[in-house]
Amino acid sequence: MLVVVAIAGVAVGQAALAESDDTAASASRLSKPEAATATLDGQQVYNNVCIACHHPPGIGGAPAIGDRDAWAPRIAQGMETLIDHALRGYSGSTGIMPRKGGRLDLSDEEIIGAVEYMVEQATP
Repeated sequence: MLVVVAIAGVAVGQAALAESDDTAASASRLSKPEAATATLDGQQVYNNVCIACHHPPGIGGAPAIGDRDAWAPRIAQGMETLIDHALRGYSGSTGIMPRKGGRLDLSDEEIIGAVEYMVEQATP
């Protein structure tokens, strides 16, 4: 049986070697750190994540994007507080904000960009 495995291993190895160098080149292009670390800007994060709750009219107590009246008291608390709530989550009388909007795979910088984008939409 060991001989069969060795023979099968050689056949598999030969098949792998028979593949063109293009496959190896493609794999190395895909594994570049630049491709894996692409970040989203604030608008992209909003459009892909935040929109679920912050799209007008807003759900679960979330202030809708562009709703100046709903955002005003939150903005008055300061950007540091808004960012803290977005990054760490928040539960208050008007609803909840899940940590990172439930997308823990996003970087702090991406979340901060989304908060800044939404605040910009609510300020003149």
